[in-house]
Amino acid sequence: MSSDIEVSRFRRRALMLGGSIAAGFATNLFPQVASATGDAPEGPTVHPGEKLPVKEIEEILRTDGKVTNGILAISLDRKDLHVTGPGGIPFKAAWQVNHEFAFQSLGDDKAIVTGELSLLSKETNLVIDQIIKHGLMFQAFHQHFVDLSPQLFHMHFRGIGHPLDLARAVAAVVARTGTPLPQKSATAPKTSLDKDKLEKILGGTAEVADDGVVIVSIPRKETIVLDGVPLKSEMGVSHTVAFEPLAGGKRTAVAPDFALIASEINPLVQSMREQGFTIHCLYNQETAENPQLYFSHQLAVGDAYDLARKIRKGLEGTNTKFKS
Repeated sequence: MSSDIEVSRFRRRALMLGGSIAAGFATNLFPQVASATGDAPEGPTVHPGEKLPVKEIEEILRTDGKVTNGILAISLDRKDLHVTGPGGIPFKAAWQVNHEFAFQSLGDDKAIVTGELSLLSKETNLVIDQIIKHGLMFQAFHQHFVDLSPQLFHMHFRGIGHPLDLARAVAAVVARTGTPLPQKSATAPKTSLDKDKLEKILGGTAEVADDGVVIVSIPRKETIVLDGVPLKSEMGVSHTVAFEPLAGGKRTAVAPDFALIASEINPLVQSMREQGFTIHCLYNQETAENPQLYFSHQLAVGDAYDLARKIRKGLEGTNTKFKS
């Protein structure tokens, strides 16, 4: 494994060039980044013409991805698992039972990757060993929902280095799980839900995944800086809301995943509890992050559009960038 993706060695090289990752590397590559004590800027930029080797990354990870705003997002479904949640809700693979990886180019044949894994308990420490072995940064380990059968745990990591070295490291981590490979995204998946209506209510961007699942992403206004790197919102630092149509077509399971700063946590949780949502977790998923985000997965079952309006009400009290 190339030492380029070892964070400590990367920092030493940055220091030799005249600054720490936060104060040197980030300032040189992203001159709009504020100081560690200042406010995070809006609108990170990526070097013009810098592209990720998308095809090669997809080949290494044995699946296809999607490029949005220069970010390569890859999802691997855990279709080997059959998970049920509270009240017997079926947790389909595209709805909370998958791995998600995002690659952002940093220029000069370097990229940052963030990853989230859905794991059985027996897989967790085997995966941690691989994360550390391959020079990635282990960031978080938690559950998203309680009372699952089997209970799933989620793990987050990041890495900086050559994008193909990062992809090989991610592949080695995934190999310690039971994830079936290769995979291919569904062609033009359909849903019984009105995707455009959900998008309009929540003021975000919606897409249809497998099994009729609709996922809406709503970005925060501020730029999140991770280990000195300003992230685009597609790197997993937005609010996301997942809608899963249930059998019969009249009810939908809705799982918002809120990305919050500390001062927003209690007002939002109070709002969602008053509106009938169950709170399943609160955690951080990144380290060395500015501002620090805390994520809360919540759950409700009912009319998709009524629940979307309730989520929008909760989001109105946060620093969220809604589509007009």
